[in-house]
Amino acid sequence: MNERHQKREAKLIEQCEVVAALISAMRPVYKSANERQRALLETIIGAGIWYIPKPVSAWTGKISKGALEAFHPDSGVENPRLSEEHVYPRKVAARFLLEDVSLSGHSLAEQFRQKYGRVHLITSEENKAVQPFQRVGIFKSPEAAYASAGITLIALPEDALRKVKKRDKGTIEAFLTHQEL
Repeated sequence: MNERHQKREAKLIEQCEVVAALISAMRPVYKSANERQRALLETIIGAGIWYIPKPVSAWTGKISKGALEAFHPDSGVENPRLSEEHVYPRKVAARFLLEDVSLSGHSLAEQFRQKYGRVHLITSEENKAVQPFQRVGIFKSPEAAYASAGITLIALPEDALRKVKKRDKGTIEAFLTHQEL
């Protein structure tokens, strides 16, 4: 791991330790709170999660079919953009963490690297479409949320992502038809 990645990892651990301590201290208040108060506490913890630096390998390796189509040179989209969409919504992650009585800074860092800090690449329109299925109380799993929003995710190697961003027609078409390059 290079020095920049080491610094990022150290910051991630440091911030996970303080967020885990905050969650542990907040847990008794959360348990005795009414539904509206719990929602507020989940929002506060969700905001804390937002400020934890993304892991070096935050991208899951999946991109939406819609994003691939937008980057196709014949799409008519002049400046396509990718939206980094968290696999687990912050408020949902906050609820899970508030209910995890064994939470520690170390376990939060690990969960963040493996689960809560991970992102898929989708379009901003798809990001808006999936949000209703990511609300606390509705969210069942990332797969169910994307399926409900009509979003298809495609595995894409990092070298192919670079080509997609350059709007390489052959690469995009190969992945849209699920062919290996």
